[in-house]
Amino acid sequence: MNAYDKAISFLKIRAHHSGELERKLLMRKFSREEIKETINRLIEEKLLDNSQFAQMFLDNLIKYKNFGFYMLKAKLMQRGVAGSEAESLLKETLSFEQELETAQRFAERNQGVDKLKLAQKLSSRGFRSEVIRRVSDADTSE
Repeated sequence: MNAYDKAISFLKIRAHHSGELERKLLMRKFSREEIKETINRLIEEKLLDNSQFAQMFLDNLIKYKNFGFYMLKAKLMQRGVAGSEAESLLKETLSFEQELETAQRFAERNQGVDKLKLAQKLSSRGFRSEVIRRVSDADTSE
């Protein structure tokens, strides 16, 4: 099986970012040159679209997961999206208010947890410190 056929088999399972696809093909011992040609061919054939993948993946994370800005960025980067690309996409897609809403929903599900523990949980889920501070302050003012 050549790199193109293997890449197609990965894409049949789910959409990929070119960086993620490159990593998977490298693990299967295909040459960098063959991988580069394969990725270029997939892009030309419109079977691989990095910006569409990143947007779709981010939309799903925002909709189904309780992650903050930094965790969302990390998840995008794990899929091969460059850090700067992930950050600009997040700035376009995720407003501060949306992140705050997500954190508040998470806090509601964790009622009864003390303020410090809640802040730690929010931090581990990648919420920005300003969001954590606002949720913690709102939690104590009730």
